Amino acid sequence: MKIFAETERLLLREMFPSDVDGMYELDSDPDVHRYLGNKPVIDKDQIIDVINLIRQQYIDNGIGRWAIIDKKNNEFIGWTGLKFVTIN
Repeated sequence: MKIFAETERLLLREMFPSDVDGMYELDSDPDVHRYLGNKPVIDKDQIIDVINLIRQQYIDNGIGRWAIIDKKNNEFIGWTGLKFVTIN
């Protein structure tokens, strides 16, 4: 597991396929997407594709979005990171 940052309470690590439930919970919420400019996902297959894309970005670009994990209970609580954008 690649860890990008760690604090007393949080762990920022690479995204795993096992993060599908936590990602779906966030990315299916319209309030989350209000400021992202995207539409909420409607099924977990879309999240699987997103996680695969993120994992490929690690390989292709050396950067990507990271899972935010609560160290107290090892729970996925969000995501953050850098998104490599090639569109002007």
